[in-house]
Amino acid sequence: MKLPKAHLRQFLNQFFATFLPEASSISWFERLRSAFGVALGLAIIVGFGLWLPNLSNASVWIIASIGASAFLVFVLPSSPMAQPWAIVGGNCVCALVALTCAHLVHEVAFLIPLSVGLAILAMFVMRCLHPPAASLALLIPLAGLMDYQFVIFPVLSNSVLLVLAGVIYNSLTGKSYPHRPKTIPATSPLQKRDRKIEDLEIDAVLARYNEVLDISKGDLANLISQVEHGAYQKKLQSMQCKSIMSTEVQYVNMDSPLDQAWKLLRNHHVKALPVIDGARRVLGIITMEDFIKSAAIDFDQSFGQRIRGFMRTAIPGLNILPNAVGQVMTKPVRVISEDRNMLDLAEIFCGDGHHHIPVINADKALVGMITQSDFVKAIDQSIDIR
Repeated sequence: MKLPKAHLRQFLNQFFATFLPEASSISWFERLRSAFGVALGLAIIVGFGLWLPNLSNASVWIIASIGASAFLVFVLPSSPMAQPWAIVGGNCVCALVALTCAHLVHEVAFLIPLSVGLAILAMFVMRCLHPPAASLALLIPLAGLMDYQFVIFPVLSNSVLLVLAGVIYNSLTGKSYPHRPKTIPATSPLQKRDRKIEDLEIDAVLARYNEVLDISKGDLANLISQVEHGAYQKKLQSMQCKSIMSTEVQYVNMDSPLDQAWKLLRNHHVKALPVIDGARRVLGIITMEDFIKSAAIDFDQSFGQRIRGFMRTAIPGLNILPNAVGQVMTKPVRVISEDRNMLDLAEIFCGDGHHHIPVINADKALVGMITQSDFVKAIDQSIDIR
């Protein structure tokens, strides 16, 4: 019985998805950079060994595990197991432990597992976990090595040369080595508090996970932060101005009396009124500041006396104070479309110094108002539910 092509294709897709790893997202430039770095690092070690007097055989100088160490240094330079102390300390500690075990235990069946096990435990204690170093703890008993000079030559020598090659090559090719996680500066006490809380949470999760991870806590924190930031940006980009604007807007016309505008400001506890025409198109805006700037101010008077004087009905020929909104309003006025993204408000409020933005529809008619408070509230709510 033949399977339909669709079923066969589905079966193959599931098979490959189960048994094959996901495709790498690493660029070909990075792949070539890493491979060339490994080749260059090993070439330096071999060349240095051949340059030494009375040494013509590279196998005497170079240890096999240094190839795996080079992989970590040039392919995974940010790994905690690829850092200088992990390489130098891990290789030397494992060699010392293995040689000591070789002097104390002579039965190979017990020597090999004891040597490797104690070497790994020693790396944990010395905080220099380096997987390739464990192979040294296996090599030394198998080769029957007993001389402690092996720790200096070639183990320490190979390790130091590899680290120096890694520092130079990685730095020249734009990689941080020795690696230090990039820190995002906290500019406010609140951000510093949140960063501390985040570090404590990561420590708690890692303690529950209770396994060795090939990534530093700093890099893990940065990855989490970048993922959160990306998700947060995506959420904000889906929010439009009409979702956060106030639709119950108090407004006035150009010929509205100033005392009417003043009462609206005071009674409704708002700081700005859009000025519109018959088609609800925004012509300007009037604020408390406009009242004060346009009033004939005697600074010996109280604020209430100044405003009452400003509100008096004009007497022709005797009083030239303005008495209509159109005479004191600010124009032109910055507006924003209801379909615009909420993130567009950040530049308006922060960069241009605006505090109130009238919102218009496709016909340029007034449909709402957004204040800095509305914007901050929307940001706060998006943080709470992200």
